[in-house]
Amino acid sequence: MSKAVHYDLTTFESTIQSLGKYLNITEREISKYIANNKDNYDSDEFIELFQITDEQLLSSELIMSSLHVTTNNDDCSSIKKYGLINLQQAISLDTPLNKYLQNHGVQIDLVNKQIHYKGGIYNISKDFRGLSGRNSAEWVSFKLFEDYQINSFFSSENVLNYGGNVNENPEFLYNLAQLLKDGKIKYDWMNDTNKKCYIIKFEAPLSNINNFYHRTYTENLEEIEIDLMNRKWIIEKSLSILNDGIFHGGYTNEIHCELKPSVSVPFSNIIKIYTPSEYLKEYKVNKNE
Repeated sequence: MSKAVHYDLTTFESTIQSLGKYLNITEREISKYIANNKDNYDSDEFIELFQITDEQLLSSELIMSSLHVTTNNDDCSSIKKYGLINLQQAISLDTPLNKYLQNHGVQIDLVNKQIHYKGGIYNISKDFRGLSGRNSAEWVSFKLFEDYQINSFFSSENVLNYGGNVNENPEFLYNLAQLLKDGKIKYDWMNDTNKKCYIIKFEAPLSNINNFYHRTYTENLEEIEIDLMNRKWIIEKSLSILNDGIFHGGYTNEIHCELKPSVSVPFSNIIKIYTPSEYLKEYKVNKNE
């Protein structure tokens, strides 16, 4: 690949700059396309209009920025030590979550897929079914062995309003509290006066991010074909953000990012750590949105 492009979808301005740099198109040309195709933009049409070849799409290494929401009571010391890590690592290494679980008498054995709590042993080796059919043990199993990757937002009106309440406590504690039938597992973290929320802007290569399409759409494709699909997805989302910014007052749907499960983010790849008030100010977020 000939160049690295730092691609940032978190604001309107960074989106149009990133798209222009990636495809070597001026911001004026991009804005003209959006203006002429209100609510009717299309990435394939856009690529054809500007005569972008597959070779051009693949010629750059895309380094994607996103926003991760977390809480801790150590002023991010463990993040400065380990960077951003997945859930399995967070419960195994010297982190606030690991210490919290130990202090509450919760032992999670990832190898044998068991949880020990108050003399009881909880089996978390069960297969997980569809969302509506999972019991509490299956939810915990799903979180620990399938959905344990680092999650973030490529774009959002307000990352603090995400339904998982990740600005108050790790989402996993809700599932764990249900399994152990002990609300303190969740609420003690939420009520800890030393706990603070942080919004962490970081970057990761596109190759470290889960595919944007479900594997049923990609299982018979070559890696290069999947890479092309992912890059066109990024262009489509860019056009969506720009369209919304120009015609709909900046309204932006949540665009999620999932890193590959084995991937962690070194501290050197963290761009900035925000407090909620710093984030709201820098991203010009209306608290009521």
